[in-house]
Amino acid sequence: MQKNNHQDQLDYDFIFCQGKSPRKILIFVENINATYYLSFHYVLQKLHQKDEVDFWVISSQTIINNYAQYNPNPINIINKILTEIAPQIVIFSRYGLPYGSIFQQQCQEKAIATIYHIDDDLLNIPLSLGEGIQKQHGNKEVIQEREYLLNNVDLIYASTPYLATTLAKRFPQQKFYYGIYAPYLEFLIPKNNDIDKKQQNTGYLTLGYMGSKGHQEDLRMITPDLVKILANFPHIRFETFGTIAMPEELKQFSERIKSHKVNVNYENFLQNLYTLKWDIGLAPLQNTDFNNCKASTKYIEYTSSDIPTIASNLDVYNKFIPGSEIILAQPDEWYKKMKLLIDDASLRALILQNARVRCSQEFSLEVLEKQISTTINFF
Repeated sequence: MQKNNHQDQLDYDFIFCQGKSPRKILIFVENINATYYLSFHYVLQKLHQKDEVDFWVISSQTIINNYAQYNPNPINIINKILTEIAPQIVIFSRYGLPYGSIFQQQCQEKAIATIYHIDDDLLNIPLSLGEGIQKQHGNKEVIQEREYLLNNVDLIYASTPYLATTLAKRFPQQKFYYGIYAPYLEFLIPKNNDIDKKQQNTGYLTLGYMGSKGHQEDLRMITPDLVKILANFPHIRFETFGTIAMPEELKQFSERIKSHKVNVNYENFLQNLYTLKWDIGLAPLQNTDFNNCKASTKYIEYTSSDIPTIASNLDVYNKFIPGSEIILAQPDEWYKKMKLLIDDASLRALILQNARVRCSQEFSLEVLEKQISTTINFF
């Protein structure tokens, strides 16, 4: 549900309100992106259908586009929002600008519980992520707002234990909570056996990497190994999916490489990933403090799309059983591990089968539902 704006009417990105639920939640999000969908959208919809919560979602861009032009006083804006919704809980998801600190202050004055949700170390954005991400996330103003929020909310809800531990060193007085991230959303994908049969008859095997432009250095780390794979195995294709650029070194294999654009809508994104029918999904990750804060999202999304995974042997991924649920690779092992899965179809099938069982048990929407219920019941 969405509500259009008029000069005297508030505008939201999503509204799920039937007026029956005992708990009202307002979520300020950085963007309507994968983080929002994975962390809140589907699980809160489920709780909403049970009449346990009503929730409203407002993105930073919606505030910039609509509220600021009508009423430039941020105190008036937040008071109008809080008066209309009367939430018991306000969640800031990766939020900073505009007006993050002012929104938090007004919530405190009205005794409204606040949570900061975070899935990256957003106070320490590495230069390797690129100029665009630095401009968006690494500028002084947005970091100051995020730091204020993290320092003053009632609870920090982190995506991983490593991230919670990292932030606890900076905010030792704060309360932290963490759990699973991301959920296993295979139910969003209508699976088609005809596509499966068609793929089996092509004679090609496809390796793929799914990711954003901020992961360019991670992909570059294994590019020499990919060059060697494509040179030695004429039946191998390599594809990317997302905003990440195809490495220049691979363009010599022009007929066997392809880039696919990403769809902003998360459900369509996941369905598109499945229809690519990759035989092997790659999840390289450089061993940095920033990356070690990350969750095993790629593994879960690959698995939901029926793609067995090779990943960097870091804490992000080594909780999964190597050789059974995943293939793990040290930096100098990528060629060997890719060749292993290329050569062994039965191993690919075994890893995928075991990964699906692990993900369905440990990362289900039902598990996330209990986690979210615990989070909001802190108050």
